[in-house]
Amino acid sequence: MHKQNFITLTLIISGLALNPVMANAVFTTVSYNQSINDSVSSSVSSLLYSRGLDEDAADKISENLISKENDDLLEGLIQDLERENIVSRKEVLEYLTTKALYKENVNFHSYDHLVGMVSKIKQRSLESKTFEQLQKIAQNNKELFV
Repeated sequence: MHKQNFITLTLIISGLALNPVMANAVFTTVSYNQSINDSVSSSVSSLLYSRGLDEDAADKISENLISKENDDLLEGLIQDLERENIVSRKEVLEYLTTKALYKENVNFHSYDHLVGMVSKIKQRSLESKTFEQLQKIAQNNKELFV
């Protein structure tokens, strides 16, 4: 009977100890999935707001950078960059947030702009394979971003 109490107590303590860890993992997964479903414009706006801008100002700045028509196309560009393992969604959003904050223009179908963006994000010289991947992405975007 003493061994059974010890086993029960061990199970209860391990359950209590691991509960916050499991809850944190579930929360992280849910918040990550929620951020994926957000539009690029609203994600940029949220990042601007988290940097201390007023919510209305953040919305206006992100709308000035990303038009509603280009939002879906930009989402496709981000997915292409992620699929090719060039840069992550989060890195692109951070880059776009900085561009929006300084009111700089972005040209999503320009090969030079894509190379500049990836170089700035990675902060190192790019490999030839990456240049080829960016060339293909830029060519596809020229057809989409008209």
